This record gives sequence, structure tokens and C-alpha cells, in this order.
Amino acid sequence: MLETFVIPDLDIHALASASENIWEYAMCDRSPLPQWSFGRVTLMGDAAHPMYPFGGNGAAQAILDAKSLAVQLARANGDVTGALNAYEQERREKVYAVVISNRQGGPERVIDFVLSRLSRFDTNLEDVAPFEERKAIVHGYSQIAGYSADQLREAAC
Repeated sequence: MLETFVIPDLDIHALASASENIWEYAMCDRSPLPQWSFGRVTLMGDAAHPMYPFGGNGAAQAILDAKSLAVQLARANGDVTGALNAYEQERREKVYAVVISNRQGGPERVIDFVLSRLSRFDTNLEDVAPFEERKAIVHGYSQIAGYSADQLREAAC
């Protein structure tokens, strides 16, 4: 099978053969941490909640972390420790819901849902997995992740 793998203008076999070390980095997440903030130090983004990279969620959640942290620091009146704790309270459970959902396939689990209902490849998709059910999976995920259309409209106001 490797013999048929071709990338134009790149001899992948020569590259692999010439490489002294080949490093592998498995995609992984981490179980939720019980705490992010320690005095005047806190975690955010992948340091707080590494997750499977479904649809750029790691970056999206880091942006939501940054927004929350900025808002809490702006409201803090100098109480940095209180602001960090408020940020953690606002974000920790929300983002861990995304981590846990990603373990079941994230928004792409709609594919598994459809495949589980198909008995043949000529089956009509709408008959076995109606659009509204597929939409509920995808939109439900965006709600968990914090960027559904309604949440974005509300944040813009």
C-alpha cells in the first residue's frame, strides 16, 4: 500500500529513508482538572483543557477562555485572584463538556449516527436519518461548544 502513496514533487520514500528519527505525536485529550487557578496564576487553552481537534475546537475554546478572562480581569477592581477564580468558574465546566463530547466524536458523530442507521448504501438518507435529527446533533454540539448562532447573536449585543 505504501508503494502507491504519491505526493507530487516529493519523494516520500527518500524522505522517510533519510530521516534519522521519525517522531509521532498522537492526538489526545486529558481528563478534566479539578482546578485551573492557583493564586495569581491560571491555565487557559490547551494547558487547561487539551482536546481532540474537531473543527478547530481547541483554538475556539482558547478564544472563549481569553474573552472570559479579559472580562473578569476588567471587572476585578484589582482583585486578580478573584478574577482568575471567576474565569475558572465560568469556563471550566463548559469547556469540559466539549472535551467529553469530543470523546464521542464531536460534531462529526453525525456521520456515525447516519452510518448506524443505514442498512444499504442505496438507502434514502432522509428515510433513516431525517434532516432535523442530523441538524439537532450538529447544532447541539455548537451549543455545548459555546458558539451556536443564538449564543453569538447574544454575545454581539
